[in-house]
Parts: sequence; structure tokens; C-alpha cells
Amino acid sequence: MWKHDRVALALCGGLYGILLLGLMPAGLTPLEAEQTPKPGLPSGPMKERADKACLACHDVAIIVQEQLERRVWTKEVDKMIRWGAPVAPEDRDTLIDYFAQHFAPREDSAEATLPDSPGVDKVRVACLACHGADYIVGNQLNRQSWTRLVDKMVSWGAEVSAKDREAIIDYLVMHSSPPAKDAKKKEKQE
Repeated sequence: MWKHDRVALALCGGLYGILLLGLMPAGLTPLEAEQTPKPGLPSGPMKERADKACLACHDVAIIVQEQLERRVWTKEVDKMIRWGAPVAPEDRDTLIDYFAQHFAPREDSAEATLPDSPGVDKVRVACLACHGADYIVGNQLNRQSWTRLVDKMVSWGAEVSAKDREAIIDYLVMHSSPPAKDAKKKEKQE
């Protein structure tokens, strides 16, 4: 029995090592990978306070992916403060300014990229306050996945009425869903 335990331990250790090496940037030794600087928040007068307030709970990636208008950053920061983020009252406005300056909506994701059809105005109001149109158009989700995503956004504070919810989901499914399997088969035959 002891022999089997050692073999199992060796196999697990070997698999763990392979996994670690696979997750490491290409061409780096484990020591070099550990010493490689990790991306962080942009430098600025509030960087240190933003690190302290946000990175205790969040990975930097969740912050840098955001493209929010100042009013939405205000809601986000206020929500995080309510949930216990360590932000001094005198730092609140400056922290919001920091995020609004560094993580504002990008110009390359203009509203014009959303196809014009019923529901587009509701999508613009509900979704583009936080996301660029390229994010919406780039996602190819089925109805069930769009429904879950919209419901998650509503639970996170997106202001969407029950009536608008269905119109938004219908629009997203119409314009940002994977091609139907029958359509794929038809394309292959042609």
C-alpha cells in the first residue's frame, strides 16, 4: 500500500509541475516568471490608495477591463465603500476621478457599431454606460447565456425594467448570437 501512495504522490507532483510550467510565460524559468512584473493599475496620485482599496478583493484585470463613464464609476466606488472597501471620505472623489480618467469608454467602441433595429435604444441606455459596443457585438452568446448575463448585470446595478429586459435580450440574441447549427451545415454544403 505504501508503494502505491508514493507513486500517486509522484504522479500528482509531476502533473502539478507540468501545470505550473504550462501557465508560465513562454521561455521563462520559474524564478524568472516569479520576478516578471505583473501588470498593475496606472501610475498617478491615487494609484497607491486604489491598490489598497481595490486589490485586496479584486484582481487588477477586473478593474482595467472596465470602460465606465464617470457617473458609473461613482456608483461603483460608492457600492464598494458600502461593501467595506477602505476608502477615506476625503479620497472618494479623487479615486473616482482616477478611475474615470484611466478607464473611461474607449472611442473605438462607439455606439455606431450597434446594428440599428428594435431594441437598440434600450441596449444603448442599459449597456453602453459600462461597456463598449465592441464588447456587445463581439460576444456570440445563445439566448440562455444572454439572459443569464443580462440578469447578472441587473443584479450588479444595471437599471433595466422587466419590459426592457426582454427587448434587450431579443436584440442581443438577434445581433450577437452564434450562427445556428443548420446555418453552419448549409454553409459547409455550399
